[in-house]
Amino acid sequence: MEFRYAVADTADAANLAALSIEVWLHTYARDGIRKAFSDYVLREFTAERFAEHLADNNQTVVKCEQGDYLLGYLRMDFEAACPTIPELTTEIVTLYVRARHARQGIGSGLLATASDICRQRNLKSFWLAVNHENAPAIRFYEAQQFRRNGSRYFALEGERHENFILYRDLMPSASPVR
Repeated sequence: MEFRYAVADTADAANLAALSIEVWLHTYARDGIRKAFSDYVLREFTAERFAEHLADNNQTVVKCEQGDYLLGYLRMDFEAACPTIPELTTEIVTLYVRARHARQGIGSGLLATASDICRQRNLKSFWLAVNHENAPAIRFYEAQQFRRNGSRYFALEGERHENFILYRDLMPSASPVR
């Protein structure tokens, strides 16, 4: 069965929230679950919050499905100035793929679809922030021609976590068949 890429809508909100919790905890709660993590994911990754993102004309969520199952998604914000390159205003806020579906081309397909959407909006590049300890994600983005330009910090209960700022100029169209 092949992967299907499409723009998400409000009917996808609960699945997007559930997948977000799964991926976030798998990625960042390496030593186990603690209250700060639980509080964060249960506050940030809700169906209601995703419904708000999906209703915002300055945001787009691209999903990857196989049959009836959500395997990954990418969320873009078209009005998010990069902290290190202010003229870049399109952020890939989130690119999450379920761990068991990693290394199957889903992330590349999401980026290709997002690139097409950006080109349709006459945008030339986008940026993202990735945790400096997330080596698999950093390797993936480097393979996708992203370049580093500084850092910013994510705060969680008084702890500061460094995130690398990466950016990429858009490549020629290579979207999967929709």
